[in-house]
Parts: sequence; C-alpha cells; structure tokens
Amino acid sequence: MLLELVINFSILFTFVIFSYWLYESLEPYQDSFIELQPWIVGLVAGLTGLLLMGTAVHYQNDIISDGRFISILLSGLLGGPIAIALSSLIIGVFRIYVFGLSETSIFGGLNILVIGGVIALISIKRPITFRNIYFYFTYIVFQVCIVFYILSDTKINGLQNVIQTALFYIVSFYITLLVLKSIRNQFIRMRETEKMAETDYLTGLPNNRRFQQIIDDLLSNNVPFSLILIDIDSFKKVNKTYGHPVGDEILQQIGTQLKNYVKTINAEAARISGEEFYIVCKEAAPAYGIHYANLIQSQIAKTPLVVSTGYVIPITVSIGICSYPDNGNTSKELAFSADKAIMQAIARGSNQLVHFNQLNN
Repeated sequence: MLLELVINFSILFTFVIFSYWLYESLEPYQDSFIELQPWIVGLVAGLTGLLLMGTAVHYQNDIISDGRFISILLSGLLGGPIAIALSSLIIGVFRIYVFGLSETSIFGGLNILVIGGVIALISIKRPITFRNIYFYFTYIVFQVCIVFYILSDTKINGLQNVIQTALFYIVSFYITLLVLKSIRNQFIRMRETEKMAETDYLTGLPNNRRFQQIIDDLLSNNVPFSLILIDIDSFKKVNKTYGHPVGDEILQQIGTQLKNYVKTINAEAARISGEEFYIVCKEAAPAYGIHYANLIQSQIAKTPLVVSTGYVIPITVSIGICSYPDNGNTSKELAFSADKAIMQAIARGSNQLVHFNQLNN
C-alpha cells in the first residue's frame, strides 16, 4: 500500500509541477489564449485525475484513494471556476463508470461532482489563491473523510481508511504546494530582474533598451508611428543653479507627466539618457505627431515644477519629431531623423518644436 501511495504522489507531483512551470513560462504570451486557459487547465487536471485513479490504492467495498482532489483544487489556482468544474466533471463521470457501476462508484463519483461544484461556486466570489487555498483544502479533506467512513464496511476499517487518506492528502498537498510556491517566487524574482533591466531607475519609465524593443516590434509589424524626441531646455543650468538632487526631481516630475500623458493616447514614453525622453505615438501620421507633441510641450510649459527645497522652477522643452515610414525605415534612421529635427528646434531657441519634414521645406 505504501508503494502505491508513493507512486500516486509521484504522478501527482510530476504533473502538477510540470504544468505549473509551463503555466509560468508562458505567462508573457497568455493574452493570446486567455479565453482558452481555464479550459486547457481543466482538461489537463482532469486527465491527471484519471491517471491518478488508474494508480489508486484500493480498499474494501471498491473504495479507492488517490490525489485526484488535489489536482482539481490546484486547477482552480491556475484556471479558476471553469477549470474546477471541467476537471471535476471529467473525473466524476470517470469514477462512476470506469471501475464498474456500483453503489460505491456512484456515491464516489457524485461526491467528486459535489465537491467540484461547491468549490467552483465559492471561487467565483472568492478566487483561489496561495493564501486561501488552505480553506478549500480543509473542506475537501473533511468531506472526503466523511464519505470514506460512510462507505467502509466496518467502523474500524472506516477509521483506518479516514486516517490513511487524510495523512496522504495532507502530506501530498503541502509538499506540492511548497514546491509550487518556490517556483512562483523564482519566477517573480526573475520577472522583477527583467523589469529592472528595462526600466529607468529614476523615472520608472522604460529605458533605452526597452524602448528599442518597442520600436523594433512596431517596425517588424509595419505599424506606422511618429517618434517624439524631448529635450529639457537649459537643464545643465538647472543642475548648476539648484543642484543635481533638484535636477533629479525635475526628471522625475517630467517623467510622471509623460507617463500620464501617454495613457490618454495610443503611445509609450521612455527616458533614453540624461534629460532626453522619447514618446512613440502608434498609428500616428506626421500631423498627429506634431499635434501630440504640441500638447505635451504646452502642458510642461504651463506647469511650473515645485521641488522639495520649495523652489518653483519653470521648465520648457525642445522637441524633434519624425515619422515612420516617411523619415526612415530602421530604428537608426529614425533616431537620426529625430536628432536632426531636435537640433533645429534647439537652434531656434527654447520651447520650440520641429518635424523632420519641415527641414526639407
């Protein structure tokens, strides 16, 4: 019996851990199949449950013990109520018919359907998380033990079945959950590291590396856009007059303005170096690029920045704009066009704006 329990746990552990690792690995791509995810998770959990029943420990009266309920519960962690309902339906129907139709198989199958239905309904309002999954698990163990005791032919056998099943469930569940948490924490740390590598530490905006990826994605998908290059006027003078800490506050506040602004349009902002920022306006022709640049330039000029030292510092920006595909077909060509445009804007004085097309005129 012990060997059978170990084999059953090994199957449960292997399938759950591999499925969760695959789930976390595909997280960046989940938007493309988000609607199918609960059904996929439910199907995998259901098939895992069938395999677990195939290697279950058999007691008297056709009672079997395995890790199928843990598979159903963990499906709710990844796929929600739909996954729970689907996996419990697959396993419940299988339990009723496959081992031979009997009072025990019907009772056992209905028990699976009831437990799955109750958990699915509750999880609609209280989704299963790593924090509250213990309450759902306690309910499952409690109900399974009651059913095992009722189906047992004698009170002694019933008590023995309950103790063995409860111990198997508790050990299997907590070991599996402990490893799942460890895997989740590893993925969280990995994603945080990746985000830090692509985020400007001062403003929280994407850095030059991440912005390059954004531009490359747009170019590879042939999406037209306008590129806005922003340079803070006389920023070296600000640093010299008020100090670099104040200069950092200016950068942070400008970054916040840009971050809020791009939420109102189909655009993304980034800090690429020093006092220079980029905004890429997707699906924006040159005229729209100029319009969006005018709005942000006007907003910054009309919003004097208050720093921690109490100074109120008026800030203006010079802006150079270029558009794809009009002014370049590669990121380097577009960066060159934006640089030429902003050099002309700076040459005209503070708070100026130039589109690359205007240079040719």
